[in-house]
Amino acid sequence: MVPDRLRRAHNVDGRRQAAGGRRGIRVIVLVCCLLSAVRCLAGVAVVLIGTGFPRPDPSHAGACTVVDLGHEWFVVDSGRGATMRIAATTLDYAKMRAVFLTHLHSDHTAGLPDLFDTSWQFGRQSRPLALYGPRGTRKLARALLEFFADDIHYRRDLLEKHPGAGATIDLHEVSEGVVFDDGKVKVTAFAEDHKPVVPAFGYRFESEGKVVVISGDTRPNDNLLRHAKGADVLVMEAYLPEYFDRIDSAEVAARLKSYHTTADEAGEIAARAGVKTLVLTHLIPGNDNETFRARAAKAFKGRIVVGQDLLRITAD
Repeated sequence: MVPDRLRRAHNVDGRRQAAGGRRGIRVIVLVCCLLSAVRCLAGVAVVLIGTGFPRPDPSHAGACTVVDLGHEWFVVDSGRGATMRIAATTLDYAKMRAVFLTHLHSDHTAGLPDLFDTSWQFGRQSRPLALYGPRGTRKLARALLEFFADDIHYRRDLLEKHPGAGATIDLHEVSEGVVFDDGKVKVTAFAEDHKPVVPAFGYRFESEGKVVVISGDTRPNDNLLRHAKGADVLVMEAYLPEYFDRIDSAEVAARLKSYHTTADEAGEIAARAGVKTLVLTHLIPGNDNETFRARAAKAFKGRIVVGQDLLRITAD
């Protein structure tokens, strides 16, 4: 009798635990669905994946910015550590639509191989990587496929049997003008002044009545000003000149200053363009937020966001 009662009690407890487990799973699924719905209803947002520059900094991954529409998202540049930062977000690789490169400096491309391979394995599956970039991107793409040739063979043909189409690249070498338009999102490439690095582009995203402009690396120029006009969010690189003066020779400091934008200049561009929100990224150095903010605020009286990795900014 005692063993029977123990068995019955054990069975009851087991059923209760199973029911509790099922309720827990339902709650988790519900929360995930609600989070997904919130992201879809959030409209256009910018996610700062990496806000750093070439000098390695554990607090700042390499240059990488996401334009997130909830149901799909776009990547601009892919510096070192991009996939590790993306792993800390709710971004789903199945919804990653395309990658845009502003120019071919290594701090904007070093994370691209990992992004290509990881997004294939964990989301894109049968969709080629849509890659847009300046002249020279075709050569980069060929090298990337050669670099991963054996890995692609293992994963496509021998082990996981991932769809082969996802291990290919849909390449677009861009020039100025509209480079992407599916009726919901329009992306315009515009030439920047990052000489002697030529060509270099910024990108203007238009969707749901909102405009996000991402400068890439550049010195101030009229073309940037023209394409940033009226943007809801302008994402600009920014540096503090005294940092270069402190760590580099006078010659090197002068050269670096000649093709980048100071925080003061970023504020002036934002003010002249009449943007709503100025987001500073590619911060040189990455540890002086208040100085960046104060200098940009000399000219720009709108909303200023000094970038931090994983920061999300909605296009209000």
